[in-house]
This record gives sequence, structure tokens and C-alpha cells, in this order.
Amino acid sequence: MSCLKMYFINPTARNLPLPDGFCVTKFQSEDDIEKWLEICRDGLIAPDAGIEKFRCELVDIDGPDPYRDTYFIEKDGKKIATYTVVPNMWSTGMGYIHMVACRSEYRGLGLGKFMADDAIRKLIDLKKERLFLLTGDARLPALRTYINAGFLPVNYIDEEGKDMVQRWQNVVNALNIDSLDLLNDDGTFLQTLYKTV
Repeated sequence: MSCLKMYFINPTARNLPLPDGFCVTKFQSEDDIEKWLEICRDGLIAPDAGIEKFRCELVDIDGPDPYRDTYFIEKDGKKIATYTVVPNMWSTGMGYIHMVACRSEYRGLGLGKFMADDAIRKLIDLKKERLFLLTGDARLPALRTYINAGFLPVNYIDEEGKDMVQRWQNVVNALNIDSLDLLNDDGTFLQTLYKTV
């Protein structure tokens, strides 16, 4: 199934604080590949994914450079979350938030909100006026985090010729959101989705 797409046009950051006891570090060496995989295997990628998945997501595509773009959140010297902030994904000129993951035992502490906000701030600092991300329908907590940060859903036609309207309607209902604006793929307003259940 194709990914859901979200845009943030003329982004603003909320400058959320990192909870006490946590710190942000950067991807620094090949040793960090396994740390990245361990975090992402906890719900974002397949439990048996290996180095080929790391290469597929952060090396062999047009945009990210893990040494420049990938961050970790650490607590007591242990890497427990990761996010990648790409300044120019797929040569679109747009900033991109990629591969956001947190170990399950640290979820619910506000780290996802911090990672989204910190990624937005980093891209604003790089003078990006349009940001985007891709995610999945089942990642409801992440979708709520992105919507609350200012991202809006995007309608586009996928490789099977289907649009995203019903999928986004399902998200609005599942998250119990009263209304949410839906954008066209060019960033213009398409329609407002209203909760139907």
C-alpha cells in the first residue's frame, strides 16, 4: 500500500523542550548503524531487517546522508530514538522528515513531539519553506503528532490510480478530529474533511 503524504507549508516550530534526562546526538560511525536498526525494528521496520534496510533508507536514495542528517535521542548513554532531517529529498528542494522511531518503552514521554518539532526547526534553519513526510495509516500516534505540529494531509494519485481521500477520512475518524484541511499534491487547498463517526 502506498504511503500517506503530509505537507507543512511556511512551517513554524514550537521550540518544544526535550524531557529532562534525554539528549540529542548525531549519527557518528558505522557502529551507529546497528543502534539505528535496533530502534527502527521496534515497530517501524521488519524485526529481522538488516544493513540492507539501513542502506535502502539512508544511503542508496537521493537525499539523505546519515552523517549529516540522522539524529538520536539518548538517555543514560543508550540510544532510544532516531529521526532523520533531509534538506533536499529526491531533488525536490523540499525538506523531508524521515525514519522517525522510538523504542516502545520510551513512548508516551513526548519524544515524538520533540523529534517532529526539532526536525521542523532544523529545516526552517536551512531556509526550507515547504516540508513533507510520508507515513502509514496505522501509525495513528505519529499522525496525531504530525497534525498537531502543523502538517496537513495531501491527496495524490498512487501507482494503482487511487486517491487518498478515503484513507485520510478514515484517519480523521480514527483520531476523532472534528475537521482537517486536505491539500492537493501541489500544496493548494482541496477540501476540508469532517469527522463522520
